[in-house]
Amino acid sequence: MALPFLPPEHIEPVFHQLDQRARTNELATFMGYVWRQWFQSSTFGVRNWSVFMASVRINNDLEGWHNRINSRMNSRGPVPFYLLLQELYKEATAIPMQARLLTEGKLERLHRKQATRLNGKLFQLWEHYNNGDISKTKLLRKCSELYGHADM
Repeated sequence: MALPFLPPEHIEPVFHQLDQRARTNELATFMGYVWRQWFQSSTFGVRNWSVFMASVRINNDLEGWHNRINSRMNSRGPVPFYLLLQELYKEATAIPMQARLLTEGKLERLHRKQATRLNGKLFQLWEHYNNGDISKTKLLRKCSELYGHADM
């Protein structure tokens, strides 16, 4: 499950190496599923789901925006289209200002301490990998350890 942490060009060869080591029927079935759903996808290629050297790997920003829009609409059910359209127009008018603030370095993305610590560890691993200090296997193991433990 840590394959997306590899560079895109390394993911498929490593997947095939892992697939050859699948010893149980359940694992072989799972590997077949991953191959069909992720590698043979006509929608998303490996380059789309590789997160190698990416600081944003989750959709929390989108979820936060969605929650903010929902709270502004003050609705738990379907919103009439014309009200949604008005709210989205207001949101769109703020984009030039946000872009300017980002360009000037005056608008920052907030990170929780735990996420910042995790990102730091992950980027250290990627640096070691890029320098040739650790192998693909070691990178995958370390990434799975980072994400497999609640106490980062």
